[in-house]
Amino acid sequence: MNMKILAVIGISGTVMLGSVYSISANTSGYDLYKDALKKTHQLESTTMEISMDLLDNSKEVYSADTTIKTNRLDKTMAGSSTFSNGETTGSYEMYRQDGQFLVKKDRENKVYSMKSDGRVHGSKSDRMELQEDMEKLVDVLTKDLQQKVVVNDSKDGSKEVVLSLSETEIPIAANVVTSMMLKHAAMMNDRTEDMDSSFHDVKFKLPELKEDIVIKSAEVKAAISAQAFVEAQDVKIIVTGKDEQGKTHQVSFAVSLDVTNVNNTKVGPLDLTNLTIEEVSHGKSRN
Repeated sequence: MNMKILAVIGISGTVMLGSVYSISANTSGYDLYKDALKKTHQLESTTMEISMDLLDNSKEVYSADTTIKTNRLDKTMAGSSTFSNGETTGSYEMYRQDGQFLVKKDRENKVYSMKSDGRVHGSKSDRMELQEDMEKLVDVLTKDLQQKVVVNDSKDGSKEVVLSLSETEIPIAANVVTSMMLKHAAMMNDRTEDMDSSFHDVKFKLPELKEDIVIKSAEVKAAISAQAFVEAQDVKIIVTGKDEQGKTHQVSFAVSLDVTNVNNTKVGPLDLTNLTIEEVSHGKSRN
């Protein structure tokens, strides 16, 4: 994924982590959302529909619609995505099978392959310690948001968790992190542009904000099923700032997620017959 979009997703992640981990352990909203997220990751199989839109002063910069089918027990995945920068569109398919991560771009008779052995760097205890430390850090940074989370109950046992913040309610720390990420987004992209070129022929340009970077609003809505997993989630973030020439930008980021066919999703493999396989490495130099 292009590093610029990773930076924007990181912004939403800051707010989302705040919404998840800012509530003290005895607060029902915190327990409900956190446990539902954990249970979602533990489901045997799912179909996820993900849509993402990025706007600069109301003009489309990037959009994507993705369907991902996964089977956690078999360690398999099959998905497809279409994306656009407002002028050019593209699409690709992605699979995880036989210990490999495969990407096939539209209209190409070639498959890009990366090894995917399922291992995660670091031991399980190290990852748990890191997660706990992150929770504590974000809890401190966002403790003033504890009473902002609203939980709405439905008669069928499902629930809705909502965090809606205006500019004055967003912690200073979140704006500091956002400012740093956006200022370095262009640098990160320059370092990885050559690495991305094999995949990303639909380019987009995120405005390079330099000054007065502020999160104007942030909203997270999560629908939690009666079985206590997240079945839908929407995140909307609006950030303003000025570029090097002093022009004001309003950057809007929205992503939605829907989870269906829980524990009943079938994942089919990619037929490699008559396809050329090209090995791809992410270990290239970043000079």
